[in-house]
Amino acid sequence: IRRLRREFGITPVAKKVDSLAAEWPAKTNYLYLTYGGSSDDVNYNEELRLKKVIVLGSGPYRIGSSVEFDWCCVNTVWSLRDQGIDQAIIINCNPETVSTDYDISDKLYFEELTLERVLDIYEKERPLGVIVSMGGQIPHNMALKLSSVGAKIIGTRAVDIDRAEDRAKFSSLLAELGLKQPKWRRLTSIEEALKFAEEVGYPVLVRPSYVLSGSAMRVAYSPEELRDFLFLATKVSREHPVVISKFIEGAKEVEVDAVSDGESVFIGAVIEHVDNAGIHSGDSTMCIPPLSLNNSVIEEIKDYSEKIARALRIRGPFNLQFIVKDEEVFVIECNIRASRSMPYVSKVTGVNLIKLAVSCMFGFKLKELIFKEPAELGYFGVKAPQFSFMRLTGADPTLGVEMKSTGEVACIDKSFAGALLKAQMASEQNLPISGSSILVIGSNSGVFETFMDDLREMSCEIFMIDCLGKSTRKTEMKILEFKDAFNYLKSGKIDLLIDLSPNKESTMAYKLKRLAIDFGIPLLTSEGLIKAVIKSIKEFKSKKVRMEVKSLNEYLESLPWTYGFDLLNDLKG
Repeated sequence: IRRLRREFGITPVAKKVDSLAAEWPAKTNYLYLTYGGSSDDVNYNEELRLKKVIVLGSGPYRIGSSVEFDWCCVNTVWSLRDQGIDQAIIINCNPETVSTDYDISDKLYFEELTLERVLDIYEKERPLGVIVSMGGQIPHNMALKLSSVGAKIIGTRAVDIDRAEDRAKFSSLLAELGLKQPKWRRLTSIEEALKFAEEVGYPVLVRPSYVLSGSAMRVAYSPEELRDFLFLATKVSREHPVVISKFIEGAKEVEVDAVSDGESVFIGAVIEHVDNAGIHSGDSTMCIPPLSLNNSVIEEIKDYSEKIARALRIRGPFNLQFIVKDEEVFVIECNIRASRSMPYVSKVTGVNLIKLAVSCMFGFKLKELIFKEPAELGYFGVKAPQFSFMRLTGADPTLGVEMKSTGEVACIDKSFAGALLKAQMASEQNLPISGSSILVIGSNSGVFETFMDDLREMSCEIFMIDCLGKSTRKTEMKILEFKDAFNYLKSGKIDLLIDLSPNKESTMAYKLKRLAIDFGIPLLTSEGLIKAVIKSIKEFKSKKVRMEVKSLNEYLESLPWTYGFDLLNDLKG
């Protein structure tokens, strides 16, 4: 269709957004394409000698694509100017972003992020290339198609991006490198999938390729669930393979945000998830530096990261995700792009990973930019998700492998407990710091015993309701019937709701959690976060922890600066 359109001379023209109500010619860098015109408002022939780079933005805000990626795009534009680029051009279509402000880019095309529109702009501008790795999954998915029609991708090659994004190709690469990963199988038929699940045992994880925020990713606990999830996954990811892998329960998830120059790797941070594996990374509470990983595990994670970066010939930013179970490290995913945690890592560590990545994209080597390894932090940085469940009537607040958060906050303190409590308060979780009544859903006594002593020491009044009807009366907790629990929540007698039920999708559990959301009662559903929050509250109540008030710069100035350029002043935005 595109070829025919061009043959018939049906091509759009570039027009400036009129900011002066047509009274005078508008001098603006805001542009859009339209078929309702005969000439461009820009004389592209006069710009032939200019060095231009197009940066693809993150598009409309939605779950999985938000301001974190816009921070990366804006920092990319600033960094391009440091590389001597004459025009940093942004294509984006979201008026809420900073990247669409008039004073950020040299040109802004307020246009949809589709292959057709990006190619129209590319052909008019004739840039040095396109950066697809800063705006999240939406522009990232265009790399292979842009490359196939002759557009130059700046940074990691499109074919190598595909080797990471395609679940089957990436799993095959890990096998070639001899790196551990959960057992997996590429979907060929439903019968083959069911056979694989029987071999490795349930639960299994259904993982489509090239999807945003874990879309259609599901954990199946039975053949019936597996059939349903496979149908959904193949609908969402029609052009790319679906992979099924063994889901490892009770594991810890770890991430790495890093930059590679094609040879060397700079690891910005090893990030430990406070929540257990099985919660989407965008919904998980994170901690820098790692809280419970020993040095041998951290070194193994770094070694895996370097091997994967070299194998994929990464030049620019990347994010790796691991799970750790019984000191054993497994690789689960690689994203050769900026991650939503890179602004957080950059600000906590003081190293602007985006500026570093752009330098590597333009041929600089890390050894020219970084003099020494990063210094150890003397504090903790905790990132917590922000949810909008209260505004989404009927939405289930239970977290899982598909992302649900709509924002995030990050806080720093000299202690992990202080940073965690700050982050929880900043994300509008009004945790009960003084005298509290706690309602526990479920009968997972093994999990509950791990923090029961802490609750006793805090003199909390504990109520319990068992949605499965399996609880016994031999407990220190007061057992409530569903009707009583419902009324306690409505009347404000409960300060914190904890969900330990094995079946978090049960109707009774859902109704109680939904009620807690509607009445602004703090809710915790993740085992790892429940333990961490209760322990932190206990430490704060016993005055072992004091939350200090300091600015970001005060923390960063305490670090011994060992880097090749002034990164403290580069952390803009």
